Amino acid sequence: DSDLSGSEYWSLTRKKSNRVSNATKEDTQKVDQWVQMPSRFDSFDVRILNTTANYAVLSLYDITKELKVESAVKLSLVYEYLTKRYKTVPVTRKNFSDTLSGKRYEKYFEHTSEGLYYLTQEAESLAETWISQVDIQSL
Repeated sequence: DSDLSGSEYWSLTRKKSNRVSNATKEDTQKVDQWVQMPSRFDSFDVRILNTTANYAVLSLYDITKELKVESAVKLSLVYEYLTKRYKTVPVTRKNFSDTLSGKRYEKYFEHTSEGLYYLTQEAESLAETWISQVDIQSL
């Protein structure tokens, strides 16, 4: 019957389109190089940021604006960078992923069609206030 409609479930893939891609060996080496680079946040006590969103802003700002090594970054690399550079950060990979990809903080995080993340202007301004240590705001 031509009046019947539906989706061809057998032709769909099982892979989620927004899945976080895993880091390759080259990605891990890249992160290790970034961690060795000097940053103005080196002397900053990251524990006062105290939210996953703040930690995400910090690490994305560090990679894209401070170190200027990438303009947008895979979520898995941002997390790896954060936990390697700032070892005292109490953030799980799932919380980190949920924060960056969730609707609640979309005014701080943008992503490309390839799933690479970068900060909005508002988030960049927030990180710049942390550098000056004038006012530590919490998201």
